[in-house]
Amino acid sequence: MTAVLNEIRGLEARLERGELTHAQFLTERAALLNSIEVAETEFTDTPTPEEHRPSRATGSSALVLSLVVCLVVMTICIGMTLLFLPDLNMALTLGVTILAALSVTLLVAPED
Repeated sequence: MTAVLNEIRGLEARLERGELTHAQFLTERAALLNSIEVAETEFTDTPTPEEHRPSRATGSSALVLSLVVCLVVMTICIGMTLLFLPDLNMALTLGVTILAALSVTLLVAPED
């Protein structure tokens, strides 16, 4: 590409010196530009990645996760209790008690 630019500058210099007429300059310049081969590449354009914006609902996902965990623990507690005690009220009470005990155990800061 630099060689082509140098040749075009040479043509412009010859035009300024009067060695070429304007029509000759245009013909030689067009012939020079037409002699350039277009390179075909095998590369494909990749889309530019969009900027990742953090979601605004970061607190709600933690809330949903905690509710799901609570429901799973309650279901397990009730299911295990119903295996041993056929009373649903007793199973619910025992499930809530076990969930409360687990919550208190997880939330209490360990004392050093």
